[in-house]
Amino acid sequence: MDLFTRLDRAAGRTGAAAEPGEPDRPAGQDSRAGRDGRADQHSRGGPGAPSEPGLPEEPGGLDGLVGGILAEIASGSRPLRAVAHPLGFYCLPVLREGACGVCVHVFGPVMPGLRRAAHPPPQPAAHPPAPSPEIHCHSWELKSSVLYGRVGNLRVRVLDEPRRPTHRAFEVYSRTGADEIRPTPRLVRWEPVVEQRSARGETYTLAAGEFHTTLLTGAASAATVVLGRSVPGSVDVVLGPVDGPARRVVRRLCDADQTARIAGEAARRISGPDQAA
Repeated sequence: MDLFTRLDRAAGRTGAAAEPGEPDRPAGQDSRAGRDGRADQHSRGGPGAPSEPGLPEEPGGLDGLVGGILAEIASGSRPLRAVAHPLGFYCLPVLREGACGVCVHVFGPVMPGLRRAAHPPPQPAAHPPAPSPEIHCHSWELKSSVLYGRVGNLRVRVLDEPRRPTHRAFEVYSRTGADEIRPTPRLVRWEPVVEQRSARGETYTLAAGEFHTTLLTGAASAATVVLGRSVPGSVDVVLGPVDGPARRVVRRLCDADQTARIAGEAARRISGPDQAA
């Protein structure tokens, strides 16, 4: 059984998902995602989660699987480097195999690029202050399971608004180590649909093309394991300023020591009691 399948089963059967990202490729052809506002999918995963009939429980559950991977990264026996993601977290790219991928995302309490969750949900603005979360959709379907802490996921509806737009849609072309972000003719506004809060052991899914943004809740750190599968014909889209130019965003690669510290701390938190507020 491959690693992707083992993690998928341990997380619970609610979807599929991480970030494949093929070089210099628009993630699809249609940026008008028709899935905005679809019903939420949410499940319990992690240790003790029920397995599919006829399938044995994964030894150690999701925590044990991911904790073991992180320990290998921390020791250097699994060679990879953490990436400081432009959306404000560290990404540990565990697996890329064809259309499938697995990443561990590690969030800190003061990571740039993320806004704290609030009630009511944040409202759109023509020029949101920096740092702010980016409303975006993926060209891959994902399943995200919380390993520790709490993570908010704000689902967003994006509407065409050519007369009084607040944002422009930008397509994202991913190369190794960088994203080329190019403006499209599409002018839009967005509105919140629902904010979902997930705690340790909980899993949420997103369809390819479904707009959202990640929100940290509370002051504690958090980490998720994200499983992703590319969907042909989908596109990576991010909302930006109406008059925003094309830009290139470089993803900073951490060195071996930084990567080991990130992975080691995450492994320690997974194996201990959850201290999320």
